[in-house]
Order: sequence, then C-alpha cells, then structure tokens
Amino acid sequence: MHVNRNDFLIDRAIEREKMKSVQLIKKEHIGFLYLNSPKTKNALKSEDMALIRGILDKEAKSDIYALIISGRGDVFCSGADFSEITSIIGKNKKEQELQSNDMSKLCDAIQSFPLPTVCALNGSAYGGGVEIACACDFRIAVSDIEIMVPPAKIGIHYHPAGIKRFLNIFGASTTKKLLLTAKKMSEKELKNVGFLDETINEGENVIERAQDFIKQCKELSPEAVRGMKLSINDIVMDSVNIQSLNSRIKKTLESQYLERKLKFIKQKNS
Repeated sequence: MHVNRNDFLIDRAIEREKMKSVQLIKKEHIGFLYLNSPKTKNALKSEDMALIRGILDKEAKSDIYALIISGRGDVFCSGADFSEITSIIGKNKKEQELQSNDMSKLCDAIQSFPLPTVCALNGSAYGGGVEIACACDFRIAVSDIEIMVPPAKIGIHYHPAGIKRFLNIFGASTTKKLLLTAKKMSEKELKNVGFLDETINEGENVIERAQDFIKQCKELSPEAVRGMKLSINDIVMDSVNIQSLNSRIKKTLESQYLERKLKFIKQKNS
C-alpha cells in the first residue's frame, strides 16, 4: 500500500508532539499549554520549567490574546519532580539564592505574562501545581478536585514569592492551613475561599469552558487588558514601578482602540 509522504511526516510530527512533556497548541488566537507527563502526575523537571518559561517569553510577543494552562491525565500537576529535590529546594546554593528556585521562577514568569491566563484544572493539584494555578489570573476546574501543599511533610520552607501568591488568593488563615498543616482542601472549601472562578459539571469539557470564559477578552482593548493585568499583579506583589505604571497608562491613551471608541461615541452622540 502506498503511503503519502506528506501524511507520513504529519503523523510523525503529531506523534513527536504527543511525546513532549510540555505541549503548546494555538487555536483561534488562544494559546493552549499542556503539561504532558500524566504517568508522573505531570510533575515538572527543571528542564520542563525552563521550557515553559521560554514558551511564555515567545508567546508574549505572538498574535494570541490569552493563554490556557492545563494538564493531560487525571491530575493537573503534582509540582516539581522529586528526583531533582536538591535543585528544587535550593540546597547547596549561596545564601542570596535561597529564596528562589526553578518553581518560583516559573510562577513568576506565569504571573508576569502580559496576557490573560486561565488555569484549566483537569484534576487535582499538589505542591508547586497549586502555585502555578495561583499564578494564573483565573481558575476553572473539573468537579471533585483537591489541593495540597506538602513542604512541611518533607522539611522544606516554601519560597517567599510562592507564599505571597498563596496569601493573595487564599488570605492568611487558609495559607497557614495549607502550609502549616499540609492538609488537603476539597472542592467545596476551594469554592468558599475564592480559589475557583468556576467548576464544570460532569460531561462538560474544562478546556472548552476556559475558552468560553476568556474569549470575551478578544473584543477588549489589548493595551488596557495587558496594562491593567500587569499593574494589578505589581500592586498585589508590592512591586509597583511608577515609571512602568505611567507607561501602561500612556499606551492606552495613545492606542488606536481608544481612538476608534471615542470616534464612535462622538458620532453616536452627535
């Protein structure tokens, strides 16, 4: 049987993509970033985290208007791969480097990504997986998920930027419960503390719901959305730079979007 060479190459490319630990698919100007190691509950190695940071850096300049982060399999992410525990916790690092590690750098990159991000939780999240979800702007989940952050069980002090992210989403009381008791939190508890923006019903698709949730951003001013997202994050992380803030405001005032809207308002009222 004759096999078309082009079809063969496409099939091989698809198979190679399926084998990647991190996948990026773009559709209708939305980026879909999948953690693709379901056998290890999507635990992330250092090289995976570096790859995601590289993808974020590239896609920040692309033609997408939003990014959805999800996982393959039944678990969203179980955090950092414990086979690399030394690099995860920063052991043997210099004192000035102890407050940062690969997971904190990844979550910094997700939080500072200039476009709206949705974490489509296809399952439960543990450890750094919870922080990844917190670094996103919105969280939509399948039903019956749970989260747990277990560093105290291992003997690790969670990095300060991650604690700050937890505080911003959960508040002090729940953050203490997560970190000091290492107890699991149920879907009901997560709804009550405002961690989840939406949950889907049985039979619904979490990716489709996330796509529907974020598509309204397509009709909004890209300069305003980008600017306000970064300004909100700077304010909650206590890292406001007045020059950057003024620059974002100026971009909106000089945008073609605002010019068109003002022209439309003027014509409507004339």
